[in-house]
Amino acid sequence: MDSIRDNLTKEDIVAYIEAELNADMDGTLSIVLVEGSRDIMLGKKLFDKNVVFYESFSGKEGLNELLEETSIMDSRVIAVRDKDYVRMDSLSDRMFVYDESCMEMMLLRNEDILQGFCSVYCREDNSCTDILYHAMRVLSPYSIARKKNEEQGLGIKFSKGFGDLVGGGAVALIDELFRRQGISDELRDLCKREADLLEVDDLYQITNGHDICRYLGCIAGEGKGRLLGEEGVRNILICSYRKEDFKKTALYRALKEYQLRFGLQYVC
Repeated sequence: MDSIRDNLTKEDIVAYIEAELNADMDGTLSIVLVEGSRDIMLGKKLFDKNVVFYESFSGKEGLNELLEETSIMDSRVIAVRDKDYVRMDSLSDRMFVYDESCMEMMLLRNEDILQGFCSVYCREDNSCTDILYHAMRVLSPYSIARKKNEEQGLGIKFSKGFGDLVGGGAVALIDELFRRQGISDELRDLCKREADLLEVDDLYQITNGHDICRYLGCIAGEGKGRLLGEEGVRNILICSYRKEDFKKTALYRALKEYQLRFGLQYVC
């Protein structure tokens, strides 16, 4: 059985899962719904080899819709998503979240992964933790804006890049980035004030995965002047992450508890 199902419509996904659930006579099938292809890439490394992965037809909202689909509302079907800024008590008990704000921040929180990445790809004199903390701190007003956008439905698209702004100073980067997104000076200044109050643990809980990988991708290189870029950073982090690292996470513990309760097998 193919363990990955991606690029499918909602109807396709529901039909496939219905068929697989009906064919699972012993009730031990394990299905995981995820947001995107990179989640599948990581999941294939960390989950049991018999787990079947389905990529959402529409990000996090698609995951919510699928878990609410009556015909596949089954303990054998779970989902894993970025935590982002969601209220945890609003999630289904079959919805699991990465540690920290997202997949990327969960990977970067691991000291061995961060150390390995920075020592190979970052040419700065600062320590690996200082490099990451600085990146998160620079992005923090933007992270606050993302949080407000989701919680308050502000309708900001966050579609503009900022690679050309990295290295020009934190204030200049944020001011120009907010301008590019069409965000008012009033909201920008409010986000800056709130960002100043964030502690290090708060930064791990609020930093967006795309943003941190874009930022690091602009300061990390593979030699001869070639920068890694967002996808390069994310792929390296995923490839470096090990099952031993995963077993230290809250996500792993939650999955172990769930599978024990229902007699399933998602992780070893």
